[in-house]
Order: sequence, then structure tokens, then C-alpha cells
Amino acid sequence: AFTGRCSKDGGASARAERDHPGRQTQLYFGVMHTTLVTGAAGFIGSHVVRHLLSAGHSVLAVDDLSGGFTENIPSGATFVQGSVTDAGLVNRLFSEHQISYVFHLAAYAAEGLSPFIRRFNYETNLIGSMTVLNAAINAGSVKCFVFTSSIAVYGHTPSPMHEDQTPVPADPYGVSKYAVELDLAQAHEMFGLDYVVFRPHNVYGEHQHLGDPYRNVVGIFMRQLMQGDPVTIFGDGSQTRAF
Repeated sequence: AFTGRCSKDGGASARAERDHPGRQTQLYFGVMHTTLVTGAAGFIGSHVVRHLLSAGHSVLAVDDLSGGFTENIPSGATFVQGSVTDAGLVNRLFSEHQISYVFHLAAYAAEGLSPFIRRFNYETNLIGSMTVLNAAINAGSVKCFVFTSSIAVYGHTPSPMHEDQTPVPADPYGVSKYAVELDLAQAHEMFGLDYVVFRPHNVYGEHQHLGDPYRNVVGIFMRQLMQGDPVTIFGDGSQTRAF
């Protein structure tokens, strides 16, 4: 699921939308940009970095390595080890670099654990996101803020899910992700900051951390099969899921 809007000139898309309702805008890759990618050493983040480099961007790859690996980061990116909850680090990156785009993927995505680690969940996924967003707004150079949300924002809504359904998150992880979505919308209205939200669901692929017992069910299935363990399925197995 995708929401939001991006253009090559930041707040200009807000004006374009006002003057020409319904006009499509897009991320602009025609010139060299410095782009910040958080969670860059992780599964999805490393692929985002690779794509941006191939598109001609100068990439700042930030990760605290709590769930990612430095070998995932493509050569050509500038790696910065640190957490998005470190306001000093985040503000320094924005002050030292003319950052045009932000791809914010850093999060602790253990949805099932989130009710038991509420403080950590909100500090990492919400406060960390607000630290990056606030710095992006203050910098004034960011043309688009791309945020990795989650299918968890929908909660226990009826299946199949549709993008126009009103999110009703059912756990702290979903709440934190939806809160960032709402704040991005407010930041766009107040400051003209363009943004995109995407909500992945049960992603899998190269660089996925197969040892993680809490996230990405396809990776969990793969690890169990490779180790000869029983495949964990909750319920009676007759339910339908999107893989």
C-alpha cells in the first residue's frame, strides 16, 4: 500500500496539487542527490541503497546494526553506524550534508513482541522516526520523505484488505507506525514536506535475516525447513495469508 506524494522540488507538489487537483507527481532521479537511508544494513534498506546508487544518488547509509549487517551495504555508500534515536547524530548528518531525500526504514519490527516491550517499541519506532522527521523539516532541503510503515496499521480489519480501509492498529507496533503516518500528513500540510508511505507485508528475499525468530514469516519457514524443524503454523492451517 502506498500513500503520499513526492516531486523533485519538495513543497512545489503541494502547490501543484492545489492548483491542479489529481495531477500525479513522482520521485525525481534526474540529477545527483544526497539521500539518507536509515536501516540501510537491513534486508529492504540494503536493496534501497543499491537502487539509489544505480540511479546516481550519493547515499548516506545509517544503521545501528541491531538487525542488519555491514556486508549488506553496497560499496559506494557512506556508512554511518548509529541509531535514529540519537538526536545529536541525526541533526549532525543533516547539518553536514545537503540531504534531498530520506528513506526511513529503521525500526524494530517485532510486532508480536511489541505489547511486551512497549517503551522500546515507541522509543525506536515512533520517537526515532520523529527525530529523523524533525531534522528533515528543520533542514529545509528535503524534497521527499519516504517512510516504511506496515500492514500492521490495519489491525484486525476484514480480509481482503484495501488501501481505502481506515487503519485500526491492534498492537503497539501498528500504533507506532500509524502515528508516524499521521504526523507525516500533518507535516505536509504545515510545511509542504512531500512524503510517501508504503506498507509492506510478509516480504522476503536476498539479505533477509533468516535467524530472526520474530519477523518475516517466509524467512522463518525457510530456516525451519533448512534445519529440519517443524514449520510453525498458528491456527488449523486453513486460513489464507498473503505471501
